[in-house]
Amino acid sequence: MPSYKIITSYLEHVKTAYSLDVTIKDYSGFIYTSEDLERVIRPYLAHCSPYCMCIKETENGYQRCLAQNKPLYQKCMQRKPFFGYCPAGLCELVVPIASKTKVYGSINVSHFALEEGKGDFLRERLLKKEPESRKIAARLLYQQFVRPVSIDINELQYSLALLAEFLVEIVRNANEAQQQKDPELSDENRVRAYIAEHTDDKILAQQVMSACNVTRLSLKTCIENANVKNFREFVNGIRLEQSERLLLETDKTPKEIATSLGFKDYQHFCRLFLDKIKITPSDYQKYYKHESHPGES
Repeated sequence: MPSYKIITSYLEHVKTAYSLDVTIKDYSGFIYTSEDLERVIRPYLAHCSPYCMCIKETENGYQRCLAQNKPLYQKCMQRKPFFGYCPAGLCELVVPIASKTKVYGSINVSHFALEEGKGDFLRERLLKKEPESRKIAARLLYQQFVRPVSIDINELQYSLALLAEFLVEIVRNANEAQQQKDPELSDENRVRAYIAEHTDDKILAQQVMSACNVTRLSLKTCIENANVKNFREFVNGIRLEQSERLLLETDKTPKEIATSLGFKDYQHFCRLFLDKIKITPSDYQKYYKHESHPGES
């Protein structure tokens, strides 16, 4: 897998040559495009430097770190590289991995300082209520692993943008190859996409077949692949998938989400959700909203 080895070689070069930390955020599940790609990307999915681990050992630090996923994803939707500081005082260069229609993830390079004193201020504010021993340990690790800029940021940004485009091309080619290999999968994608866009309507099987240009047999195959009994269960399954995303990515209440997805009876929605997810919509939103990757599907 020569193309994937190139990815590993470059990321390790950035880490060792510039003493920087490299993380790849996955907002869409793109790393699972192939086992080879997952194997290469997985080691870079989390900040694992001693300083980051020290911060994440505190409850406040861990929760603040998780909470950054959603705003990062939203800013990546602009499809332009940007700089920012995390709550722990690390400056990051963020390069979106995105096509014209979808944000897959981002490449985040950190552990350098652009503004003198800002990182120290943010670190101390985050650790304000922590024991003095924790503050001292964090300060020492920050001094050891966070350095002033000693590289050409523009050159680094350019090469990371090329890597992001390369990753998008890998995913696009893999998806096209899969669709050519399995034509029925292409039908299923069109059917699911159409239903997802019309969840607030009363959808009929004939309407879907006509709009997606699929046969009754193809639609039956979609239903069987979803392991449900009939077309109505198939539609409700897609609505429930949509509800999971909306519960985590929006500030709408479960009842508002149920209504927007075409469920006329809120209690019916709750029963379906509980049966599939094994937790109520309210509890799902309460417990998992800040632990998810925005944009996951």
